[in-house]
Amino acid sequence: MGKLEKETIIFLHGIVGNKNAFKTEMETLENRYHCFAYDFYNPANLVDKEFSLEFLVDQLYSHFIKEKIEEAHLCTLSFGCIVATAFAKRYPDMVMSMTFVGGYLCNVPSQYHLNVEHVLGQKEQWEYVKWIDYCASLLNPNSVHLAEDSEKIYRDYALQLEPGTFEQALRIQLEFDSSSALAGTQLPVLWVMGEHDELFKGTLMSLHQLIPHVEYCELNHAGHAAHVHQHAQFMSVFQSFLKRKLVQLEY
Repeated sequence: MGKLEKETIIFLHGIVGNKNAFKTEMETLENRYHCFAYDFYNPANLVDKEFSLEFLVDQLYSHFIKEKIEEAHLCTLSFGCIVATAFAKRYPDMVMSMTFVGGYLCNVPSQYHLNVEHVLGQKEQWEYVKWIDYCASLLNPNSVHLAEDSEKIYRDYALQLEPGTFEQALRIQLEFDSSSALAGTQLPVLWVMGEHDELFKGTLMSLHQLIPHVEYCELNHAGHAAHVHQHAQFMSVFQSFLKRKLVQLEY
């Protein structure tokens, strides 16, 4: 077959942060792929709209339409895996593959699930900024193995969001049934975790039962944002995964 046009990769950020979550990776890949990212929390998009998972899925769909993207690889960080999974469930023909960095399963027995339930249950008992501190300590804990103040990063980005929006994003994690959404998927899935991302890895006990064909990889000396902590390791795994998908398409 003739030379293929560039494939598209859409990058989705986490519950906090913005479209720059994969900035370095996008710059590395931009000559070979169409790379696209956007902010979940753009105030212009939230006017008169309730923040919900349906909103997030519709938002992603609108970018497919606006950018004239027929199909794309989805590469996500953390909370972005929920958006990608829900989108792929609704529009499987528009998704070429899914890559989850620090991804997790929602609505399954785990310490992370209990922690989300706990911080939401405690919200009315705390002044808001103190509650955000509490969320940061329980939901994105530091690792003694990493020279990174992940609590501060989480806190600073969370405080940039409207309080109701951040709370609703947490509630989405309790309401979304990852297992049902992923069960039976035929899409290629690459699941990348940092070896020190213990809280989120604790949600993945049934991962291989849900997705027998999943390509699971742990990056050495990395935490939740594994692609940031070990960029070279991540790019090696990610580009190999994408290349195999391209070869399959050529044949």
